[in-house]
Amino acid sequence: MSVKSILWLGPVLLATVLSGCLITSESAGEASLPEADPNLVEAYAHFCLAVSREINQQTPEAIEEYRKVIALDPDSFEARLKLGYLLSTRDEFEEAIKLLGEARDLRPESYRAHFLLATVYYQAEMIEEAIEEYSEANRLSPEEVGPYLLLGKIFTEREEHEKALETYRAAVERNPEEANIWFRMGLLCTKMEDLPRAIRMFQQTLQLIPDSLEARLALALAYDLSQDEEKAIEEYRKALKLAPWNANIYRRLGLLYYDTGRLDQAVKTFLLLTQLNPDSPPAHFLLGMAYLSDKQYTSAIEALVKARELGEESDLIAFNLGAAYERNGDFEEAVGQFEQSIQINPRNAEAYNYLGYMYAEKGIKLDEAIELIQRALELKPDEGAFIDSLGWAYFQKGRVEEARNYLERAVEILPDDPTIRDHLGDVYERLGDLSAAREQWELSLELEPENPDEIRNKIENSLDTEE
Repeated sequence: MSVKSILWLGPVLLATVLSGCLITSESAGEASLPEADPNLVEAYAHFCLAVSREINQQTPEAIEEYRKVIALDPDSFEARLKLGYLLSTRDEFEEAIKLLGEARDLRPESYRAHFLLATVYYQAEMIEEAIEEYSEANRLSPEEVGPYLLLGKIFTEREEHEKALETYRAAVERNPEEANIWFRMGLLCTKMEDLPRAIRMFQQTLQLIPDSLEARLALALAYDLSQDEEKAIEEYRKALKLAPWNANIYRRLGLLYYDTGRLDQAVKTFLLLTQLNPDSPPAHFLLGMAYLSDKQYTSAIEALVKARELGEESDLIAFNLGAAYERNGDFEEAVGQFEQSIQINPRNAEAYNYLGYMYAEKGIKLDEAIELIQRALELKPDEGAFIDSLGWAYFQKGRVEEARNYLERAVEILPDDPTIRDHLGDVYERLGDLSAAREQWELSLELEPENPDEIRNKIENSLDTEE
């Protein structure tokens, strides 16, 4: 089966069924030239003309000819089947159902009659009737895939997932080489959040059609949702070989590299994404974020400015530009960006906190810093980083007891944050408790802070002081 079959199986199935509606061995007795009855002779001529009109996509003319066949030959099974189908393509469901029902009654054991009637019922949103007819089609021709797939689709749409899965299982037992069934079972298991089973289904699909982009991406997503980043990355890489033009794969792969700390690969991947979509603001934004995390601050600023130029102004772009400028040593530009972020989105708690913490770090505008951080905490009361910022602002202002209260609370929330441990150590030192201060600084060192040498100096100085 080709890759496209997964996407277009429904129409293909219908076309396969309808191909039997031309003059075949099944209908040869009806379509062969009668010897005597002039009505049947004329009906045969109109039938041939109708088929010709249909092949040439002259649908109104074909409909008219099939009507003439039925008028001349009231027992014509094939004409009813064909006319019913053509009317369904024009959404004339009532007459289509009537004709297809008559065809089914003329030949109760005809798989095609039940299948087409079921399909028109489904199109007309008569779901229970469609289920009944598809089930009968299954009984008559259990080796046919179509009714199983469409029944499974109906049950999935009705969120009757177990019924859908049971239907697909019955199909795959009879057609184990039918990749589309395994694929649909995988999609259903993904929807049911049964990811291990979904993975097995997609793997089976890929054994049958190794070059299926849809199955490869579905498997990658299943691993992604399972938080198995390494296998997800492996599958997305394979998908890129099948579709090197697919921007969504670059996006997801770049984010996985970013989340797993492979920032150089994230940068390379997002660079390729911007080359594929040079006018995409999100692509340049993601590149800017990767540069920022990789401490390439000048490049981060360039990418984020480009994202801003290509799209509408965003508080997130302004916020991350502020962070990039601050880390690049441009304090005033950073302040302007954070103020702009707050102006665009007055509920951006991170922007209030970052700006307030910047002032606190420099020991300037401390009253304003405290107000900004308090505003951030109004929006996110239990955010440990914000509580740390407020404690540090109080410390810088000389309100040490208040600082201790906030920083001890921050440590309870984020015990593995080296910066908070360092701040709390400074508070204890100011309060004269050098032993407690050293304990916090040593814990900070174990957590790998950005400024280890500075903290080591604090520890050594505290020891010298005690001596």
